Amino acid sequence: MMRGLREGLLLLLSMCGIISALTCTEVPGALTQIDASNGQVFGVNSAGGIYTLYGSTWTQLPGALSHVTVGLDGIWGVNSNHNIYRLVGGNWRHVTGLLKQIDAGGSQFIVGVNMNDDIYCLPKSSAISADGGSTLPWIHIEGKLKYYSCGRLGCWGVNSADAIYYRHGVTPDSCAGSSWQNVPGALSMIEVGTEGDVYGVNRDGNIYRRAGITAANPIGTAWVHLSNDLGRIKHISYDLGLLWVLTTEGKILNCKVSAPDCEQVPGALTQIDASNGQVFGVNSAGNIYTLYGNTWTQLPGALTHVTTGPSGIWGVNSNHNIYKLVGGNWRLVTGLLKQIDAGGSQFIVGVNMNDDIYCLPKSSTIAADGNSALPWIHIDGKLKYFSCGPLGCWGVNSADAIYYRHGVTPDSCAGSRWQNVPGALSMIEVGTEGDVFGVNSSGNIYRREGITKDNPIGTSWTQVEKRLGRAKHASYDLDQLWVVTSEGNIFKCQV
Repeated sequence: MMRGLREGLLLLLSMCGIISALTCTEVPGALTQIDASNGQVFGVNSAGGIYTLYGSTWTQLPGALSHVTVGLDGIWGVNSNHNIYRLVGGNWRHVTGLLKQIDAGGSQFIVGVNMNDDIYCLPKSSAISADGGSTLPWIHIEGKLKYYSCGRLGCWGVNSADAIYYRHGVTPDSCAGSSWQNVPGALSMIEVGTEGDVYGVNRDGNIYRRAGITAANPIGTAWVHLSNDLGRIKHISYDLGLLWVLTTEGKILNCKVSAPDCEQVPGALTQIDASNGQVFGVNSAGNIYTLYGNTWTQLPGALTHVTTGPSGIWGVNSNHNIYKLVGGNWRLVTGLLKQIDAGGSQFIVGVNMNDDIYCLPKSSTIAADGNSALPWIHIDGKLKYFSCGPLGCWGVNSADAIYYRHGVTPDSCAGSRWQNVPGALSMIEVGTEGDVFGVNSSGNIYRREGITKDNPIGTSWTQVEKRLGRAKHASYDLDQLWVVTSEGNIFKCQV
């Protein structure tokens, strides 16, 4: 029955023409399992050796594991006896519990399955403090899975029959969730990226990606087959636009997904922002919209710039007044900005009419409701556009010079110093996962390559060649580049 389902799925994909290709580079070494998150890559080999990648060199860690994971709650692993370990201060600490597969991709909570395919999770409060000094309160989740993985928009798993399931109701503090939903298809393993992208491998060694995932529809719409000539695939992991692939022979490949060109989205906007699966924009009349499916829903109020991100939904109007969406209504908060960005880890940045730069630290951002004055912090320098993500903040000035801000944290949002980055852009946007895109004065789109946790400035600019006309504004989320042209046309692109 499962074979018939799989063949039916492949037929459907072929009929719909939903196929993307992979462009891959082989990485030296041989691994049996790999995991990537937040710019870091870890893996284990057939002898249990543990490795992490810096540049093009694998550095071996002490110890022996059969499965390793990296994510928002650090680095964890399990050995051949199913013992669980967490990396603390550069050393592996043995913690309580038994698992054969473990995943740290959730928002600071841990999930995994044991040798009997029983499913467990460790809530955020316990995961953060786990150091091997006390018994961990693993929570049993109903059902059976052989592989379980989580990301920003939920958790996915596959069972011994290769059936695919999505877990509803999962939160960092209630990691057990509420109910399972079967998702058509068949996969032997599945991995969720930190930002919610879902990839899997079937028993024939083919790679699939889940399309259509948004905050409003975290299950997505269809499986996309990633065609390749890599041989039989065993394991994959996705992070920061890169798909890490292991073949059954142990080869390691670093791949980019090439997809069809852009599709035009109905409507007309002057500015757009996308994050966490949500898309917001404003038009020339100041009307505010959010996209659900193929329909733009108008929100009350009038803004010239809107932003969505981990800090919520904020905007500024033509008088440079600042607003935050609270309970479905816009609340006026103190301050004056012409451009604002909520992409940082629960802090806000922006620039005013004089190109002065400001930020609002996490504690004040979270509590902002319009009832008290906000402690905006002035940052040295001048910028006309400023945007942040998990790996830092980027800006451009009136001369289109590009700058990266060092030392930015949610609680110390002003950072420490500027570094000029070669190039020229008229606007720049940082995705929730750290990807950086910009538009130059000629309307060409560029992407920053080589960004990692260890090198957040990256290595070079690559032009994104799309036949859209003259681009004016761009925003990137969940592998989708949203572009507004100078004519107001809206495009959704796969890059």
